[in-house]
Amino acid sequence: MKIAVIGGAGLMGPLIVRDLSESSGVEEILVADYQGEKAKKLATSFNDSRIKGTFVDAFDIDKTASLIEDYDAVINSAIYYVNLSIMKACLKAGCHYNDLGGMFHTTLKQLEFFDNFKRAGLTAVLGIGSAPGTTNVLARYAYDRLDKVEAVRVSSAGVDLTDTKDIDVFKPPYSIRTIMEEFSDEAVEFIDGEYKSLPALSGLEEIAYPEPIGRCLCFHTLHSEPATIPNSFRDKGVREVTWKLGLPTKFVEGAKFLASIGFASKTPIKIQNIEVTPLDVLAAVVDKQVKDKLERVELKPNIIRARHAQVIGEKNGKEVEYVLDCVSGVHSRWGVHCATQVPPSIAAQMQAGGMIKEPGVWAPEQVIDPEYFFKELAKREMRVQVMTKEELTT
Repeated sequence: MKIAVIGGAGLMGPLIVRDLSESSGVEEILVADYQGEKAKKLATSFNDSRIKGTFVDAFDIDKTASLIEDYDAVINSAIYYVNLSIMKACLKAGCHYNDLGGMFHTTLKQLEFFDNFKRAGLTAVLGIGSAPGTTNVLARYAYDRLDKVEAVRVSSAGVDLTDTKDIDVFKPPYSIRTIMEEFSDEAVEFIDGEYKSLPALSGLEEIAYPEPIGRCLCFHTLHSEPATIPNSFRDKGVREVTWKLGLPTKFVEGAKFLASIGFASKTPIKIQNIEVTPLDVLAAVVDKQVKDKLERVELKPNIIRARHAQVIGEKNGKEVEYVLDCVSGVHSRWGVHCATQVPPSIAAQMQAGGMIKEPGVWAPEQVIDPEYFFKELAKREMRVQVMTKEELTT
């Protein structure tokens, strides 16, 4: 199978490429990125003739289609702004497609391509990263075992136990651009059978995660799980689907302050006759300070994160509650945390290998077999644990 990774030289791409390179059956990997030289350098660093690097402008649909037309599947690891363009390119090129999420609203627009992909005999899997992605599949595991589903509550949290040697650095756990949107845009949740808009960071709640994470304060943010799970689980009567995020308190305080003074804005402002976008400035400054403070410092990462799903429903006349967690630390060989990068690699191989047979545009909970997926995660040192609680409802 031949797989292309668009955004392959970015924050998530390199580890996706690494996972693909260590997977049997992957014959060729394309690292495509707007930073073309960086993509070529990354590809060369693997010292693997199967891996090639090149430039791509994902907004140029025709040229992107020409670039990927010989590939079986495309993993879009770029920021969600390009999701629609890359989907169109995949339709032109005849490639399967998956991505890391669409921040709810873009996900809804992507679902409108269902008939296009179905006619083309292609599959698209939306939001198959860590969260969304693994969270959706955790919920699907419980859905399969219940007669009725009342509520699905998914969340994610973690701890960073890395010895930072007293270096004070503002280091985002993922894209600061995405975090700023999560901290400023209204969250959309499915509550009492309908969609409701809620303030960002509202709904503060302590959620219990496996140790060493423990109890973590979580809050609503805009996310893709509520965009798809209500429809996926509607046949079992689901009335609630919510998402909450937990991050370290110190980081939350800093990010909240930055969002409150306008750094989440994508509207250009003029400074000394030069137009700049606050979010672009923030992203550049954050990246620079991380690089400047840590470039010559050897740190041994020690990060543990959990994707969490609480699913409440009914089985054989009893109320049943499933609590599922996917826990991951730093990969023993790769030396980094890889919970977001592994799932799209697994999904692309499933797509290219014909394991996802029904063409169309799908959410992970609709087409990813949980037990197979969990076994593949375990091979990458990500473990899933399941707990249940039952009560008579008669």
